[in-house]
Amino acid sequence: MRCFSLSIAVLTVMAGSAFAASEGKFSKATVDGITKSLTAEGCKLGEISSGDGFYAVSKAECADGTYTITVDTNFKITDKKKKE
Repeated sequence: MRCFSLSIAVLTVMAGSAFAASEGKFSKATVDGITKSLTAEGCKLGEISSGDGFYAVSKAECADGTYTITVDTNFKITDKKKKE
């Protein structure tokens, strides 16, 4: 049983930030599209929320700090604000 619990813990960690960020609200295609755009900017996925015609990614980790990044529905980055 202990081995099973350890396996579950490892799988949970390996699920990565995409699962944690989406919280089941967004399709895999949406999360993948946002992740691809952020990766091209040298950033890692944070917490995704949606607005009218855009997605906001808060706590995106980039090489020079943490950002809130706005991505349109075509997954193009439209705004990038550094967290203070």
